[in-house]
Amino acid sequence: MWEQEFRPCRRCGRLLRKEYTAELCPQCQEKLPPFRLARAVGPYRGELRRAILELKYRGRRSLAFPLGYLLSRVVAEEPLYGRPQAVIPVPLSSRRFKERAFNQSALLSEELGRFLGLKVLDRVLVKERHTPPQAGLDRPARLQNLQGSFAVVESSSVEGLDVLLVDDVLTTGITAAACTVALLQGGARSVAVVTVATSLC
Repeated sequence: MWEQEFRPCRRCGRLLRKEYTAELCPQCQEKLPPFRLARAVGPYRGELRRAILELKYRGRRSLAFPLGYLLSRVVAEEPLYGRPQAVIPVPLSSRRFKERAFNQSALLSEELGRFLGLKVLDRVLVKERHTPPQAGLDRPARLQNLQGSFAVVESSSVEGLDVLLVDDVLTTGITAAACTVALLQGGARSVAVVTVATSLC
């Protein structure tokens, strides 16, 4: 079990080796992300990695159900999540959506919302422009890549809400941070993040 080897950074949820004694990872010590916290089912490796790739690139949508259940357990077992009021998926650009024909984060959000009994707002947060894939980019390039990409189109839908933002993988936290900024600017009270997998610090 990965828990014997790693523990999550208290803020961003990326995995720290047990011998690292600080509560925050070096990245969060340098600058805290705008979301309240992020947690994941586990590290991006092994069965979790295979399941994400099968869902995302091979269209195995049936995997959203078990992965959604695992996400619900993460939220239910972490007291710091409090009581979120709505689930929002990280959006795809219209071009990427046409290529893939579905948004894996939206599928995960639907299942998570069903398990937790929360409403899913899947058309509130949008990606206004297409950007190159984040995979393979370093942190500064990821920041530049997503600058001003996300926006809230129905601010009344998120006004005053504690939002749960859902994605498949958190690597550096740049995407989650960019979405969080847009949601907070759109009127959300707070944003917490949950993902299927996360990276090692």
